[in-house]
Amino acid sequence: MINYYISYSNPHRHFVDFEFTAKTNGANKMQFQLPSWRPGRYELADFSQNIQKWAAFDENNNSLAFQKITKDLWEVISEDAMEVTITYNFYSNQLDAGSCYLDEHQLYINPVHCMFYIVGRKEESYTLNLEIPSTYKIASSMKQEENTLTVKGYDLLAESPIICSDSLQHGTYEVDEITFHIWFQGKCNPDWEKLNKDFTAFTKSQIKHFGEFPVDEYHYFFQITPYRSYHGVEHTKNTVLLLGPGNEIMDKRYEDLLGVCSHELYHTWNIKAIRPVEMYPYDYTKENYFRTGFVAEGVTTYMGDMMLYNSGVFNWEEFIKTQNQNLERHLTNYGRYNLSVADSGFDNWLDGYKLGSPNRKTSIYPDAALCMLMVDLEIIRNTDGRNSLHSVMKELYEEFAQKDKGYTEDDFRNICVAFGGLKVAEIFENHIYGTEDYIPTLKTALAVVGIELKEKKNPNLSAQYFGLVAVKEDGKVIIKKVEPNSVTDKNKIAPEDEITKINGENIEGKLSDILKDCKDEVTFTIKKKFSEKAIPLAIGNYYQLLELIREEDATAEQLTLRKVWSNN
Repeated sequence: MINYYISYSNPHRHFVDFEFTAKTNGANKMQFQLPSWRPGRYELADFSQNIQKWAAFDENNNSLAFQKITKDLWEVISEDAMEVTITYNFYSNQLDAGSCYLDEHQLYINPVHCMFYIVGRKEESYTLNLEIPSTYKIASSMKQEENTLTVKGYDLLAESPIICSDSLQHGTYEVDEITFHIWFQGKCNPDWEKLNKDFTAFTKSQIKHFGEFPVDEYHYFFQITPYRSYHGVEHTKNTVLLLGPGNEIMDKRYEDLLGVCSHELYHTWNIKAIRPVEMYPYDYTKENYFRTGFVAEGVTTYMGDMMLYNSGVFNWEEFIKTQNQNLERHLTNYGRYNLSVADSGFDNWLDGYKLGSPNRKTSIYPDAALCMLMVDLEIIRNTDGRNSLHSVMKELYEEFAQKDKGYTEDDFRNICVAFGGLKVAEIFENHIYGTEDYIPTLKTALAVVGIELKEKKNPNLSAQYFGLVAVKEDGKVIIKKVEPNSVTDKNKIAPEDEITKINGENIEGKLSDILKDCKDEVTFTIKKKFSEKAIPLAIGNYYQLLELIREEDATAEQLTLRKVWSNN
């Protein structure tokens, strides 16, 4: 048994204090490992940079010699000790769905960031004793008795975030005798009747498609912010969801709330239970390279939205909006011509989730979701509606997750091709593993259910008129994306250049408001690192988009398969 004592003082400083105590079991040396990354975020994070102080003691409080072996591995000399206690603090000042945060209102911990395991002893049980104000409640999926939490093994500890505060709101719903908990931290007014109705519907749909739920209970932990935010992280028995502003989550942001929750719940099967062989088991000390991000995130992105539609929570307009958003992100990312979805997922370990080098890679979210949409429709066509991508995922669950083994790239591809035939094999070759244009294949797949692609003007006027996308950073308008061969590109304007004036005037307000009344030509004053110049740009039509539209004259066969697709 490993014991943790967690406390803090001066919460405005954001440091959480940890005491970790364990028997030596006669070992002369003990190594204490902190993870370098967290499951669900396929990039290195090097959490140990948040540790300010670190020390080791025996059972008599005598200091023990130690040294740091790697950036996040400490070795303690324990030959004369029966028990070792390590003490350290951890800077917790990042509020998102996967980090740690402490202030005067809450203690929020993702253990994978800040809690150690003993090398060679990952399977031991953990007891966590929390010293928190008497008015605080604890939201956690770990076993709880007052302020003490227990969990078996480091993997489950790493997957068990904790929120402690005096303002937690809590509700539950049940599906198949499994209790699902909904927790809100932060100022908001949940409509519990509406939440329970919609959450029950999409939860039932997901369980129906897999046949069972992988765990015995589940928790949604919401971190609600007063500002606009959106982030979700999946875990074995829970998910953390950052969303805001709090006064919009039940109306303007409600579709986003449902979307992220359905997505993260689907992860309970796909990536938590159904795992790639490269992550079976996790190695927390280094990159876990894998190329099946198109399964982990592409399938989940597509299926999370599909489950909202087939359960009746989303109507057609709400569902197709999600697919058009995926298509827009695909069409405005010229990395689609440079790196495949499979290779882009592998390279998340290189440059994470940031833009990085312009137009370098695709995304395992929207791009892979479009691939999975094509695969799904081709399976439906090939089997006359008897099977779909749901059939693939259920087979993966039964043949791999339930048999405690990881799947390979070939396993997933072979199951898809077995259901979908030659056209599915071509989708893998051309789009998942290749960089060929999606649109012809997407048109063919959508025709199965009587949907066509129509041209659409880009609503972002700077993108449409000039092929540039800019954002405000610290009061400056900074260009972030430029379409290759657009008028912007041809005039040698590039990402990270600053727009200081438009038509000789300082920029006040939104760029779109300024551009909406412009005709024919606009003069941009562009500031580079060592120069500033006024450059006239002719208005054109760039970053062109397409959108999915239902055909008015769909055939009977198309309508039949559309019904199979939407109700499957």
